[in-house]
Amino acid sequence: MNEEEIFAMLNDGLHCDPLPEPARHLHDGGATRWCVVQTHQHSESLAERHLLSQNFRTYLPKRKRTVRHARSVKTVFSAYFDSYLFVSLALHQQSWYPINSTVGVRKLVMSQGLPVPAPHGVVESLMSATDDDGILHPDILLRSGQRIRVIDGPFADQLGILDHVGKSGAVRILLDIMNRSIPITIDRDKLAVFSQN
Repeated sequence: MNEEEIFAMLNDGLHCDPLPEPARHLHDGGATRWCVVQTHQHSESLAERHLLSQNFRTYLPKRKRTVRHARSVKTVFSAYFDSYLFVSLALHQQSWYPINSTVGVRKLVMSQGLPVPAPHGVVESLMSATDDDGILHPDILLRSGQRIRVIDGPFADQLGILDHVGKSGAVRILLDIMNRSIPITIDRDKLAVFSQN
């Protein structure tokens, strides 16, 4: 995956709750923002360890892969975005220069001499779709207006339209019951994105 694909993914609107863009300039450094770090090939975990040892807050989404070699099969964890991870920075309050010389890091993705922050809410949405083992489950990423299917509970197998995703994991959906759209609040883990095959 190259930088253009990463930025396309970040700008693809993966965030669940639309977060308003602050009125300040994009590179104004009051609050922390998630920025993209490019790593050397297969060095994402190494770079993450070294960034953590320098007290940087990182996010490395992972996936499970099955590896077959010499008649043995094993499941391993690898980076979801090959050669990329995210680091949280307060651009004008925190020195980010050491990142580029960190073991495993190729470079901090920059524009006009400053790190490029990810759009508000995108990394947070990825984090909300990540389990305790750090595995990213992209099927959990939900957006308003999506067709979804309830997979558990009294409304199991019902189809609906996603209306709102709350920060606590509660989701409001509109179910078509007796020719009316009825709003129902349900846990995110009881839903699946509906795809017509």
